[in-house]
Amino acid sequence: MNILAPLGAYSEVEMLAENGANEFYCGITPTEWIDRYSPGVWLNRRNPYAGFPSFQELKKAVEASHSYGIPVFVTLNAPYYIDDQYPLLLDLVKYCSREIGVDAFIISDIGLMTAVKEQIPDAKIHVSSLAASMNEGSIELYKEIGVDRIVLPRSVQLDEITALKKAAGEIEIEVFLLNDGCVYEESFCMTTHNRVSAFCSQIQWDYQYFSANGNKQIKDLEKDKLDAQINDYREYVWFVNDCGGKVANDGLPLGPCGLCALPKLKEAGVDSLKIVGREGAAYRKIASVQMVKAVIAKMELTKNQSKVIEACKEIRNQPQFCKSGLMCYYR
Repeated sequence: MNILAPLGAYSEVEMLAENGANEFYCGITPTEWIDRYSPGVWLNRRNPYAGFPSFQELKKAVEASHSYGIPVFVTLNAPYYIDDQYPLLLDLVKYCSREIGVDAFIISDIGLMTAVKEQIPDAKIHVSSLAASMNEGSIELYKEIGVDRIVLPRSVQLDEITALKKAAGEIEIEVFLLNDGCVYEESFCMTTHNRVSAFCSQIQWDYQYFSANGNKQIKDLEKDKLDAQINDYREYVWFVNDCGGKVANDGLPLGPCGLCALPKLKEAGVDSLKIVGREGAAYRKIASVQMVKAVIAKMELTKNQSKVIEACKEIRNQPQFCKSGLMCYYR
């Protein structure tokens, strides 16, 4: 299983490669795109300033990555694009593939996938998690297009991963492993996160009680049940959003985690383990890579899954969070 790390700058290549990263993914938003559509229209599923600032910088990073034998994938995973945007996107794919040496493109828009296969057949396509590959029918669809890898959405669970990997055959399967959750199902979300965050991640809001007929007077027992449900939801949102955007006392990043599932993910035949956070700090990225590398090293020493899970919890050092189950990608 490869460790797929987020890359935000040329300066991050060496430290991530030396600490165990096997693959990189990144974004880039050309000035032509910003000039034509403004920074508010995102080229991929992150703020334009979370990616590489120029093709020159991207080329340096790709060359450095390739010196370590590490491939680089570029994200073009906005939920959809309009017809007017396709020529610029295809030019970008062609230039990044043939001039810069980008190894694959992470795409969610099925129209762009087919256009790339028709016009730039040598470019490799990784189906983004936003394309909602949640069942065998979707796997068959992307097989017909001729993709090279499918990134499964965060909500897909272990038994489903096993079935989908079997259906995928020779196509690689990538899953989420660390950091940054999504409150709902990102595959069906058509919004972007702005500077004050998305509405779905907000937990500080007021509410009132209404009965079915609009009368505010409801029973105290009903109020208590509603309050309990809302508090549970707020706790869940807090965990999904990296435990309030905090880090642990030992400096390790908090948030959605699939470390304990690594033995089962290996059994399922998963090819790549995704660490989320292109826009994150360099320390967050390196600490995440080190955690995954440590668990994989433990798996190489023992086939006892209980011991591996125990090691995961020791590395995490957050027993109360692990016990809650709310920080787990795979429950």
